[in-house]
Amino acid sequence: MLDFEGSDTVVAEGRWSSSDPNALVHHIPLGSNAVRVWVDIARQPLKFLWKVTPYMTTIEESIGSTIAWPADRVIMFAPN
Repeated sequence: MLDFEGSDTVVAEGRWSSSDPNALVHHIPLGSNAVRVWVDIARQPLKFLWKVTPYMTTIEESIGSTIAWPADRVIMFAPN
């Protein structure tokens, strides 16, 4: 996942979960132009989430959970 503020800095690594706008992320619909991703590795742990929740505000706090991220800021790689 790239920094949503526009730089090409990788802020986290994870796994794609859904791009369905009706998919829920912590009880909130994902919405358009977004993807739900699992966060596995925090590259910039103190970076704020694109959509904060009452339970999570930073990348580090989201490790092991799903978050919403702008679709145009996610780079997909095929598994080896």
